[in-house]
Amino acid sequence: MKCRRSLKTGTDLRQYSQQIEKEFNEVENRSISDYIKESQNIASLHTQIGACDDILERMESMLTNFQHVLSNISTEITSLQRKSVSMSVQLTNRQSVRAQLSQFIEDMAVPEEMIAAIMEAPVTEKDFLTHLNQLNHKLSLVKELSFKESASVNDVREVLENLKIKAMTKIRAYLLEQIYKFRKPMTNYQVPQNAMLKFKFFFEFILSNERQVAQEICSEYVDTMGKIYFSYFKSYSSRLAALQYEEAASKDDLMGVEDTVSKSLFTKTTSLKNKSTVFTIGNRGDVLNQQLEAPILVPHAQQKNK
Repeated sequence: MKCRRSLKTGTDLRQYSQQIEKEFNEVENRSISDYIKESQNIASLHTQIGACDDILERMESMLTNFQHVLSNISTEITSLQRKSVSMSVQLTNRQSVRAQLSQFIEDMAVPEEMIAAIMEAPVTEKDFLTHLNQLNHKLSLVKELSFKESASVNDVREVLENLKIKAMTKIRAYLLEQIYKFRKPMTNYQVPQNAMLKFKFFFEFILSNERQVAQEICSEYVDTMGKIYFSYFKSYSSRLAALQYEEAASKDDLMGVEDTVSKSLFTKTTSLKNKSTVFTIGNRGDVLNQQLEAPILVPHAQQKNK
């Protein structure tokens, strides 16, 4: 625009170009002077830019390493997830087996309390009966596992067999002692019977583990009670016989015959009594109508009423 203005005003172009060149030189000199004044700042800025480049390079390296680490962490997380799933499955399997295995161990183990109770406690104590039930359960389990060839059976078989022998010895002695009490004269046998009934599991234990001993006890009980009942019924029968009607019919009694008999050398004199009541029906019909379902007769009571 200055050139256009100079042409319009008729200014000398050479002079004008020199003036412009002079202005350029002044501006250049001022610019160089400004650069020289700011050279220290520019050098400092250059140094700072270099330092920033180093920092950015280190940051880039750190970010690259961090990216690599993240990649490794992602791989590890995936591996941990697979391990977690596997451990979860194992835990579930162990929990499902734990209950059955714990019950099996409890059934197979022989605690010291059981050994002490079977070996030392009297058979009438509750502690002995409680541990006898446990022993019977363990013996049944060992018998069942023996058919499956379980190796754990061999660890407890001998201990359980010894406890079984000891328990059966004590129970056999107790039951035979109770049976022998029936043989005492004038003994109320119902008392020892009720006492034995409280310990009916004793016989069940012997029957399930040693049938010969059970047969011995059963035979002894049957033989003893058979003799007792025979004695009772024999006594009862003899007492009932005493209550029979005295004037019973005999072979010499006839209906309608007179109470006199002719005497001769070859006949025996017989003093006949009044036999009219022998063939009298009387109240004999009550035997069919009432007495068949009536309570049993008590001999001594009937003798008082007679």
